[in-house]
Amino acid sequence: MELSAAERFIQEWGNGERAALDQLMALIYHDLHRMAAGVLRGESTTNRTRPTALVNELYVELQRQGRLEAQGEKHFFSIAAFLMRQILVAKARKRNTEMRGSGLSSVPLSAAFGLRSDWQHQPEVVLILNDALVRLEEFDPIKARIVDLRFFADLSIEATAQALDLSPATVKRHWAVARVWLYEQVKGKP
Repeated sequence: MELSAAERFIQEWGNGERAALDQLMALIYHDLHRMAAGVLRGESTTNRTRPTALVNELYVELQRQGRLEAQGEKHFFSIAAFLMRQILVAKARKRNTEMRGSGLSSVPLSAAFGLRSDWQHQPEVVLILNDALVRLEEFDPIKARIVDLRFFADLSIEATAQALDLSPATVKRHWAVARVWLYEQVKGKP
């Protein structure tokens, strides 16, 4: 089976050819930009991260890592979604420190799932969700990856199923359980 151009660049980059990352980014830039726009959809237009900036920060992070062991294009996009989440978490921590000092206030997960604009005004939403996701990942990595792809990468059920090589029904079931579990984990957080 012949590799797609993106898969070939991913493989070359994994083998240490740093120039392959530039070629890969040029090839899939629009897909990453669309993913970043989905992540950031609903944020206020003032003082927010733009999709282009998020993709640029992703590129810088990928360059910093030097190489990546991705098993194909789907796996690469899954890693990209995870890294976008980490970038947003770092930004939220910085904003939270600047705006409110070190104290976090309680924010219901339902607000985080329903209103992405809260990310800008209440960066603690991202921090609280990230802490809960770290705990979820410890005992159920599949559910944590589904949350990453559904919430942070804004992928549909079908796209998430394809990225993780699961059936849409399985993704729906895990997604429903993960949302309830995460809500229970963060609802009483100070």
